[in-house]
Amino acid sequence: MDSHPTPVVTVSDGAAAEDPLAEIDRLMQERLDDERRAAAVSARLTADRSEFSTEFEKVCEERVRPPMEAILDRLRRNGGGGLIEERPEDLSRNYTHRLTLWMSLSGEIDGTPRPDRHPYLQLDADVDKRLVTVSEGDMWQGHGGHTTGRVGGWQLAEVSASVVTAEALAILRRSIG
Repeated sequence: MDSHPTPVVTVSDGAAAEDPLAEIDRLMQERLDDERRAAAVSARLTADRSEFSTEFEKVCEERVRPPMEAILDRLRRNGGGGLIEERPEDLSRNYTHRLTLWMSLSGEIDGTPRPDRHPYLQLDADVDKRLVTVSEGDMWQGHGGHTTGRVGGWQLAEVSASVVTAEALAILRRSIG
């Protein structure tokens, strides 16, 4: 004799008996629908990130690197120097694209540039916020200004040769002053 009660299946108006396990079908369908929605959102976010990364690279190549190179040329003509350091996006290391202008007020930079010794302007792609993060430093040989690190952000559309030039000149003014 079975100690478990037998489920009661009611039949109304002569219709077929209701399936007591039908809820499993519904639950599994909901789970599948949730997974599909999550996959679609993830695909959209990945596409948005990729689009922003591609646009950032294009802006760096067309609107950021040329003024940075012109600034380095002018510094060199006047006894200074520097370098442009580029770090490409590397998703396996969770790195976003970065472009840094390191400047020297006296000759070229020997060794690895340092924020406490060399003025710099650094632009990072913040793909999650769809923003260009701006960091800068105005220290020269341990002296100079008081700024090092993140100072703000620009919309990608705001990034232009004139904005990059103006920012680098402001850094140099503070470094020398």
